Amino acid sequence: METVLIQAQIRNEQTKGSNNRSRKSGFVPGVLYGMEMESIPVSVPTKEMERIITKKGENVFAKINLQKNDGAQDYNVILKEVQRHPYKGTLVHLDFYQVSMSEKINTVVAVSLVGESIGAAKGGLVQQQVREINVLCFPGDIPSSIEVDITDLKIGDSITVADMQVPGKVEIVEEPNTVIVNIVASRVGGAVEEVSATEETPEADETE
Repeated sequence: METVLIQAQIRNEQTKGSNNRSRKSGFVPGVLYGMEMESIPVSVPTKEMERIITKKGENVFAKINLQKNDGAQDYNVILKEVQRHPYKGTLVHLDFYQVSMSEKINTVVAVSLVGESIGAAKGGLVQQQVREINVLCFPGDIPSSIEVDITDLKIGDSITVADMQVPGKVEIVEEPNTVIVNIVASRVGGAVEEVSATEETPEADETE
């Protein structure tokens, strides 16, 4: 598994003004914490974090390289919480949670649909009911997303948690009958089909 490396530095100032100055300088404030460590205020490069979140998702497993006065130290973490500006959408604050590589954790993974369903090709609508799913696994086995192949789904078909294919080291922590995606008939599509059928019906010959 590719290791995501995040360069971080300690935030010596923790005021609102200093945090705003940090954001304007291209860094987003955050906190690093865990079960067996005290919380450490940190700041990380905004552009780098945006790139990582876009590529790996908001619950990415990573290694933080934290620069301290006595040298650098690495921490295995998951990105626990992402806060964004309510209308600008820019990163405001990040929570990093230190994890043990030998202990399973419960986290959230994105659900990604792949393929074009048979039903959709015939005018049906794809309804994705679940976009994120809870999983249990070791930190190093966290997938960036779980793909669900909808190619064979016809109108009226669905895929549930029980139908999902996941890596052997990953356990889904959801009810097995939870519907992930289904294909439903399109009323608009049905209306179009009815009109077409009417138009194709040959008219009676008025001369007969």
